[in-house]
Amino acid sequence: MAPNVLVNGSLLVDETVRRSAEMFIEHVHDRNITAASLTLDDGTTLELDGALAELMQFVIRTLPSGAVNVQSVPSEMTSTTAASILGISRPTLMKLVRDGLLPSHKVGAHHRFKQADVAILAKARTAARLDAFARLRELDEALEAAE
Repeated sequence: MAPNVLVNGSLLVDETVRRSAEMFIEHVHDRNITAASLTLDDGTTLELDGALAELMQFVIRTLPSGAVNVQSVPSEMTSTTAASILGISRPTLMKLVRDGLLPSHKVGAHHRFKQADVAILAKARTAARLDAFARLRELDEALEAAE
């Protein structure tokens, strides 16, 4: 069964495609896709920019583990949407605003957030988590070596 696009925009993927994704991931290991090209049915080759290559990488790496959910995000979003994207509660989001870590503007009594600002914060938070994890691993290795 080949992947089929459903009416609601969902994509069903069979086990053959999942296995192909797993083999691709094994070959790539921890390297990142920085560019990609696609060949169309008429032989034309198109180059994808870094953002689309990054999206492809996300989809391919997520396929073997189950469902993939890709959504478009408006350029301006509510606090509820921003908090959801960041994986935090709305009160925590508002604390970040008060602390000056996330710019916002008000529409009436409600805060609105630019998608780019939320994306920058999300990347920074991910980088901080990865850095903390790396430092924790280094500490763990140093403790094991000392034993």
